Amino acid sequence: MTVCRLTNQALVSLRQFIETTVRPLEMARFRHAFEGGSADLVLDALKRYQNPDGGFGRALEPDVRADESSALCTSIAFRVLRSIGAKTDQAVVSMGIRYLLATLDRREEHWRIIPASAEKSPHAPWWNQTGRESEFDDFSLNPSAEILGYLVDYQELIPRDLLALLSDRVLGYLSGLEEIEMHDLLCCVRLLQTATLPGEVHEPLLRKLTGLVAGTVARDPEQWSGYSLRPLQVVDSPASPFMSELQEAVAANLDYEIASQNQDGWWTPTWTWGDAYPDHWKKAQREWAGILTLENLLLLERFGRIEGAA
Repeated sequence: MTVCRLTNQALVSLRQFIETTVRPLEMARFRHAFEGGSADLVLDALKRYQNPDGGFGRALEPDVRADESSALCTSIAFRVLRSIGAKTDQAVVSMGIRYLLATLDRREEHWRIIPASAEKSPHAPWWNQTGRESEFDDFSLNPSAEILGYLVDYQELIPRDLLALLSDRVLGYLSGLEEIEMHDLLCCVRLLQTATLPGEVHEPLLRKLTGLVAGTVARDPEQWSGYSLRPLQVVDSPASPFMSELQEAVAANLDYEIASQNQDGWWTPTWTWGDAYPDHWKKAQREWAGILTLENLLLLERFGRIEGAA
């Protein structure tokens, strides 16, 4: 059976797009992953999004244009830090941890995903908060479960009893779910990917997620052109514990991603802001194209779907 791969010609277009269009952060990440670039360059680019309070904002997540720090943007920053193996003693890490500890809602034992003040800045319609305050104030796995994983990554900086408290909160909430929202699932998957996650958290988390994944992932390729949870978002490497369950869907999704690369070498978001902030959406759309293009390239590389790669 012939395996579809990203061609060398497609790679030329992709590299040209990266060199001319993406943000410095995606450029640094690309060079680190594929050209032997320094992790320090990734850190330098990431620091542009860090605020004096230690948190990250400044449209690191392109659909939230607020300058102020948010748990959402800070979780994305720690995703990048994990990818390059950033150390506990690096200031960007310790400052970020300080922000997370300071902004934890101790009553709900979670992080509010974006601050109320973000309403005043350009943003995607789904980040509207007026009239929906309880949706943002109540406990949510997004991004709290993911953040828990990053606290475990840097547990030397975290009180042990706090890690136990937050782990119990996440597992307790999950135990009552029969289905799960896609972003909540992704945050739990990233928690599961934490290398030093204790067995007493990892094992029940894996059991629960195994039962939830099948009902959340979109397996029909016709759904992938819209906003849906694609198999590769959950199975982002051949080593994923969900690979056996989704193997056929993953293979089809890899073919789909290769086929959907446009002639200029990049991938575009499947969503828009509608009529909201049209000028800001144009900028966010370009930024998302850079992020999605990098993410797809990393996925194709991990699955051996790039021509000439081992």
